[in-house]
Amino acid sequence: MSSTIYDEISRIKDQLEKDEKETLKIALFGQPGAGKSSIINKLVGEKVAETGASTDVTKKAQPIYHNGLLFVDLPGYGTTQFPPNEWINEFNPDDFDLFLCVFSGKFHEADTKFFKELKQAGRVCLFVRNFHDALWEDGKTTEELEKVILADVEKQVQSKVDVIFTSCFKNGYGFEQLQDAIQQNLEPAKRDKYILSAKAYSKRHLDEKRMECEKLVTKYSAIAAANAINPIPGVDISVDVSVILKLFKSIQQAYGLNDEKIKKYEALLPVAKKVIEYASKGGVIVLLKSLSTKLAIKNTAKYIPIVGQVVAASAGFGLTHLAGSRYLNDCLELATHIMEKELQN
Repeated sequence: MSSTIYDEISRIKDQLEKDEKETLKIALFGQPGAGKSSIINKLVGEKVAETGASTDVTKKAQPIYHNGLLFVDLPGYGTTQFPPNEWINEFNPDDFDLFLCVFSGKFHEADTKFFKELKQAGRVCLFVRNFHDALWEDGKTTEELEKVILADVEKQVQSKVDVIFTSCFKNGYGFEQLQDAIQQNLEPAKRDKYILSAKAYSKRHLDEKRMECEKLVTKYSAIAAANAINPIPGVDISVDVSVILKLFKSIQQAYGLNDEKIKKYEALLPVAKKVIEYASKGGVIVLLKSLSTKLAIKNTAKYIPIVGQVVAASAGFGLTHLAGSRYLNDCLELATHIMEKELQN
C-alpha cells in the first residue's frame, strides 16, 4: 500500500475518532415542573431522563448522555443554594453549545435574570413554552394566547425573541420546529452531530440524516477497504467486516433503530428483517457477495474528493460503499415507515 493511501486513511481515521469523541452540550433551565426531562426524551426519541423529579432544588446539574449528545438539566438560578455569582462560577456558560429556557406558566424573574447573563456572555438561548396542549382560556383562541405569552417573554427579557411551543404528548407538537431551531443555532460540525443523534420529526429530518450517513458510508468504506482482512468467498476482494459492522450500527443509531424497535416490525416489513440480518458478520458477507456482480469501479469517481483518488479507485472501497449505501437505504425505509406510524397514532 502506497504512502498516499496510508496518509489518506490515517486522516479519515483521525477525523472519525475526533467526531466520535466530541460531545455536543445543551443546557436546560427553568422552573420545576416545566417538563425539561420530558423534552430531553422527545429530542432524542428515547426515555433517557427520569421524568417527574425536580433538580431545581439540588446543588448538582443532572447530565443526560445519549449518542454524542450531553443534555444538562441545570439547578435553579438565583436560589438560596445558588446565588447568581456562585451559579455562574459553578456552571460556566462557555461550557455549553446552546441553552434552552423551558417554562410552562408565567415567565419567572429568575429565568429573565439568567437569560440576561447568557446574553451578556454572548450565548444562544432558545425559549420553549411546554404543555401547549393545556393552553386554554375562555373566550381566547390558541393563537391569541400564544401571542400573549410571546409578548410577556419579550417584555421580561427586553428583547425580540422567538418562543417555540411544544407538547410532549400526542405526536410531539412543536418538536419539528424545536429541532430546526437547535440545528440553526449550532456551528456546522456540531450541527452534523446533532442531526445524526437527535430524533427525526419529519421526512426532511430523515433526509438530513441520510446526507450525514452518506458521509459516514464513504469514510468507513475507505477504512474497511484499506484494512482488507476478510476475504469474501467467491469474490477476489477482501475488506474489514468489523469496520462495516460498526458503520451499520452507526446508521441504526442515527435513525433510532434499536433492537426492540426493529424486531417489532420484523414480521410486518421485509425491510426490517434485512436490517437485522445484515447487522451480523455472516449477513455482511452475504450482502457483499450478492453485490459483487454489481460493482463498477468507474462509478466511484464521484467520491474521490472525500477519500482520495487512490482509495476511491480500489475494488474494496467500491464494494463496501455499495453495501453501506444499501444498508442506509434499508434503514431509511424502515425509519420512514415507523415515523409515519407514530404520526398516525
